[in-house]
Formats: sequence, C-alpha cells, structure tokens
Amino acid sequence: MTATARDLQLYVKDDCPYCHKVLDFMASVGISLPLRNISRDPDARAYLIEHGGKRQVPCLFVDGEALYESDAIIAYLGRAFGQVASADAATSAHDEGAAPQGGACSIDGTGCHA
Repeated sequence: MTATARDLQLYVKDDCPYCHKVLDFMASVGISLPLRNISRDPDARAYLIEHGGKRQVPCLFVDGEALYESDAIIAYLGRAFGQVASADAATSAHDEGAAPQGGACSIDGTGCHA
C-alpha cells in the first residue's frame, strides 16, 4: 500500500517547535496531509487524548496507530513518500542549529522535551 492510500492524519498545536519541524519538512518536500490542530479544535484534542496513548504532539496517526516524536514522524514520511534523503537531512539539521532536535510537546502546556 502506498502512503497516499493510507489513512494519515497529523495532530499538531500552534506553539510546538517539534510540530513546526514536521510541518517544515512536509512543506519542503511537497507532502500534504490532513492536519488536526488541537489548539483550535477541541474535538481533535479529545480524539488525540482518547486514541493516542500519549498526551503529546506531534502525533501522526497511520491507519489509526499513533506515531510520536518529530524525528520518527519525519523518517516515516520520508520513507513513505520516497523522500529518504530529505528526511535524513531534516533529522540531522539540529546538528547545525537549524531545527530543534527530535522531540515532542505536552498537550497540557507542561513544555516540550527532546
């Protein structure tokens, strides 16, 4: 099954640098997915809490299964959409200070972690 045939949904929030890292990668390689912004959509937040297993973003649901941490999401999307070289570059960009390390942010406002 190709990535475009899979059910992919990305859950993000406005003030999460790791969400922005994933979104920047997607924009740089032309990947478009349904986005669910928990900062603006209470139903998306409730779904993430109920079905995600962790209270953090970014979270990519792949056919209903939750995938967390920005680097893991970028690596998955890179492989699924044939952008492995770009995914490798994006995940190592933190070495040059261009992007945050792989990580996630709490949906409860308790901060982010690498």
